[in-house]
Amino acid sequence: MSPPDPLAEIVAERERARAARDPFTDLCVLATADPAGAPGVRTLVLRDIGPQGVGLVVSALSLKWAPLTAGHYECLLVWLAIRRQYRIRGALAPMPDERLDAYWSQKVHESRLLDLYYARVLPQSSPVASREAFLAGIDGLRREHPTADAVPRPTALRGVYLIPARVEAWRGSPDRLHDRRLFERVDGGWREQVLIP
Repeated sequence: MSPPDPLAEIVAERERARAARDPFTDLCVLATADPAGAPGVRTLVLRDIGPQGVGLVVSALSLKWAPLTAGHYECLLVWLAIRRQYRIRGALAPMPDERLDAYWSQKVHESRLLDLYYARVLPQSSPVASREAFLAGIDGLRREHPTADAVPRPTALRGVYLIPARVEAWRGSPDRLHDRRLFERVDGGWREQVLIP
């Protein structure tokens, strides 16, 4: 019998977490390392999960972009309401433009203005003179683009799929004898190992 597909499990467990009203169902944690090995960790919106991988939308102007495209990352999904955690590593593939357009169409006005700010004023994580200066920049963009539909999608916005080559699954247990499994992609399928919790 072949090992189960961890992606299919993650998809099913995400729906179970959503039904349990887990507040992190639509979030993930992305850890990266820059060329010098300095770590970075941030929470991102989890766009989707399926056979195509884990979908994320990221600005190519952000500090996370270079380490992500260099393969120096790990993605963590945590759904405490159902006691599930998944650590994911693998390759990166571009998201089709029509899918990225669909995500862009779901963004609220302020979120679109922020992406435009990254492209036109200062990249994400850049120092700014003050909070007031940042908000003034957003207000200037809002006057130029008064509705969400008026905000053009910045060319630096990227949609990517993390295609897992390795998934570590943690299935929590109240007695702390957690069930941990490591899935590694081999020959078009998955190899499964049980890990000590």
